[in-house]
Amino acid sequence: MSVIAAAPAGAADGHTTVVQDENGTSVITQSGDPAQAEVRIEREPGRTTVYRRSGGNTAIVTQGTGNAQDMLDWMRKQQGR
Repeated sequence: MSVIAAAPAGAADGHTTVVQDENGTSVITQSGDPAQAEVRIEREPGRTTVYRRSGGNTAIVTQGTGNAQDMLDWMRKQQGR
């Protein structure tokens, strides 16, 4: 599984995180100080999750090959972390 994380053209200001894998592309754009942004990418077989925290706000994007119920079950498990 390969994952590419980059900023799109014109978004090199640090406010945008782009992650592309075999399941698609995720784009997260947040305001706040880019130097304070925390970005974490977790890869599992069939799933990529991107966490981005900036300016007191958190965005979590998960993309995968599983069916909708599998994704819901996975999200419920994450609440207990």
